Amino acid sequence: MKTRAFTLALLFPLAFILSACPKQPVEPAGPEQSWFKRDAPIPDIYSNTDAENLDLPAFLYLGMQDIYYWRSRVPANLNTSSFPTPDSLLNFTKVRPDDRFSAIIQDGVAYYNTLIMGTTRMPKFGFESVWVKEGEVRITRVVAGSPAASAGLKRGQRVITYDGIPMPNNSKDWKTLTDNLGMTTTIVVENNDGARQTLSMMRTIYDEQVVPLVRTYTIAGKKVGYLVFTSFTQSAVGELETAFATLRGENVTELVLDLRYNGGGSVATVGTLCSNIASQLAGTDYARITYNSRYTINNQKYTMSSRSNGLSLNRLFVITTNRTASASEMTINALRPYITVKTVGSTSYGKPVGSNIVIHKKSGYMLLPISFAYTNALGQADFVNGFAPDIPATDDITRDFGDPQESSLKAALFFIETGRAPVAFKETSRITSSAPYIFDAQVSEPVPAFILPKKQ
Repeated sequence: MKTRAFTLALLFPLAFILSACPKQPVEPAGPEQSWFKRDAPIPDIYSNTDAENLDLPAFLYLGMQDIYYWRSRVPANLNTSSFPTPDSLLNFTKVRPDDRFSAIIQDGVAYYNTLIMGTTRMPKFGFESVWVKEGEVRITRVVAGSPAASAGLKRGQRVITYDGIPMPNNSKDWKTLTDNLGMTTTIVVENNDGARQTLSMMRTIYDEQVVPLVRTYTIAGKKVGYLVFTSFTQSAVGELETAFATLRGENVTELVLDLRYNGGGSVATVGTLCSNIASQLAGTDYARITYNSRYTINNQKYTMSSRSNGLSLNRLFVITTNRTASASEMTINALRPYITVKTVGSTSYGKPVGSNIVIHKKSGYMLLPISFAYTNALGQADFVNGFAPDIPATDDITRDFGDPQESSLKAALFFIETGRAPVAFKETSRITSSAPYIFDAQVSEPVPAFILPKKQ
C-alpha cells in the first residue's frame, strides 16, 4: 500500500538574503532514493517513492540529503540509530546559521487541518496574554470564533485572577499558573476604566475567524480602511473577499493592514490578498520559488488575479511586529515592486524560505526541512533580519484592535493625515512588554507554515 503524504510549503524566517544567497556548490550524488519523483512536479498529496517503508529516522535523513535546500552541506554517512530522538537528528543535520526553521511536528494530520482550515489542533480557550510587570498581566489577543471571544474577553484587559488566584509577582510563577489551567477557567479582568468582569470559558476545538475586524475612518477627508488579518489559511479566501467587499463599498482610498501577529499560511492566499489590495496588478508576478538542483522542475512563479471587489491602491500601510512572518512578509515583499508599502510598528521576523512537508505515515510525524527560497518579481528578498519599520511604533497592549488611539494604528493614521511619522507619543497609559506571550495555557503551537498551491 502506498504511503499517503501531504505537501505544504512552510515559509520560515531565515537568516539569509536570497539575492545574496550562497551559491550552491557542485552537489554530491547523494542517496539513490528520494522523497519525490525528481522529474515531476511535487503534488499536494502524493505517494512516496521506494523510500516509503523507511522508519522515521532514515526517512528524515533521506529528506535532508535529498530535497533540503542546503543538501550538499548535510553530514554524510550518519548512523541514524545513534540519535535518541527525531529532533536530535534534525538538529544535527540542519545547516547553521542559515537554517533556523526546519522542524518536526508529531501530530502531522492535525497540524495540516490547522493550516488548511484554521481548525485548532486541540481544545483551546483562544486567548493570548503577557506578563508586563508585578501585578500586571494583559490580554494581547482573543481569537475570533473561540470560547474566549464568546465569553467577552477583549485585548487590552488586565487580568486580575485566574480561578480566584491573583497574578503572581514574577513571570515564571505566572507561566506556571497559566500552564496549569484546566479544561475550564474563570477569569476576572479589569477594563481601562476600572470596571471589572468575571468571565468563564471551556476549552473547545474551533475554527478560527482570521479576519476578525474590518473598520473605516475618515482622516483628512480620506476614507481609510483598517483590516486585521491573523492567519493565511486556505479557508481565509471567503473572509477576505467579504472584507474587501465592505471596504470597496465604503470607497476606501487608503488601507492599514494589521499583520502584527500573523505568522504565515498559504501562498495562494497571499495572491488573493495582494490582488484585492491592488487589483490593477492582475496578471503580474508576486512571488518566485526556487528549489535545489534536484528539484528545479518545481521552480515556479505566482501571479496576481482580477478580483471583483478589489481595491486599486497605490499605497499600503502594514502593521508589523517580530511575530509578523512568512506569508505576511511575502505580502510586503510582493507588493513593493509595484506600490508604496509602509511598515508600521517594529521589525518583522524575516524568513524568505519554505518547506515542502511530508506526513510520514508509519509514525504520523510531519517533516518540514527547508526546501526552497523565494523572492518577489524583481528577485528581491532583502529581509534577512526582517522588515524594519518605516514608521516606528509600539504594540500598545492596553488597547483593542481598531482603537485609533492604539499606538501602531495611531501612527499609521497620523502619517496618512500629515505625510510624516510622529516624533513620539506621550500617552502615559501606553504599555508594552518584552516578555514572552503565552497563547493558551497547555498549548504549544508549532512554527507557522507556508502552503504552496499545486503546480499546474
